Amino acid sequence: MHSLKSLRTHELFGYVLIALAVLNWSGNFVAARAMADSFPPATFNVLRWLIATLVFLPFGIRPLWRERQTVLAHLPGLCLVALFGISLYDLLSFVAGSTTEALNMSLIATLSPVFTFILAYFFLGEDLRLRTLLGILVSMFGVVVLVTDGDFAKLAQLTFTTGDLLMLAVAGMSACYNVSVKKLAGKLSQSAMLMSTFILGLLFLCPMCFWELNNGAVLPEMTQTVWAILLYLGIFASVLCYLFWNMAVEIIGAGKTTLFYYTIPFCSGILAWVFLGETVSTCQIISGLLIFSGIIICLTAGSSSRSSKTRKTPAVARKLQGESA
Repeated sequence: MHSLKSLRTHELFGYVLIALAVLNWSGNFVAARAMADSFPPATFNVLRWLIATLVFLPFGIRPLWRERQTVLAHLPGLCLVALFGISLYDLLSFVAGSTTEALNMSLIATLSPVFTFILAYFFLGEDLRLRTLLGILVSMFGVVVLVTDGDFAKLAQLTFTTGDLLMLAVAGMSACYNVSVKKLAGKLSQSAMLMSTFILGLLFLCPMCFWELNNGAVLPEMTQTVWAILLYLGIFASVLCYLFWNMAVEIIGAGKTTLFYYTIPFCSGILAWVFLGETVSTCQIISGLLIFSGIIICLTAGSSSRSSKTRKTPAVARKLQGESA
């Protein structure tokens, strides 16, 4: 039992969890791409999270009931996690995609780890070093190479729309989600936190779904392929992905975990090559090398940081810790 507990708090185990989360999350984009023209966004997400909630219910309902007093005490924070990580994240990304270019979306999404590091520095006391910033820039450049296919002239042709503001909001929400999960770590079990956020996220989505259906949205034919994609999204890209990601945030911190967000476009391309027959270009390989190089730079910067006992905690984090004591 002791060795199992040690494994769950070991950094290496945290990176394994990130790899599993990214693999499932990358498949999420491939599956969502296949369904993009078939489903109204809120209705699609309601079905996805209904499946996730029902699948996790046998594992999460007892911890949720056992920790109900703690859940109620942290309900505002859990509502933020549910809104930012479930209800609004995919929905706003979907809506943004109808009003802006994929290139704009990909470039703006790279700001999410930057926002996370900044918030984690001020509210969690995590390190923010110059070498970390350098690694972030290298990974961001890798994403730029990927989404422009090495043709940087495309950047001069960018135009900005309302969808870009939505994607900027999505990047900010992603950062808030990661920091909120870290703040809740240790106060609730992962099972209770996931169960409560799944239920809250589903409840927040329902009014949007009803609005869509009342305004003429039409569901596609529910074929075996549609159900297979929904089951994949509900189980692997929701339950397992969020469980692995939240555990990784708890073990290695919000900043380090969110760095691996940069690998999602590259991994999505690999999965699209395997399952959709899309080609892998030289630029995609180069971008992957840049992305992983940037992550390694950030992680080695973290390994040289001072211990948590001697590290100076920013004033905001000290204040929050004092209030929670």
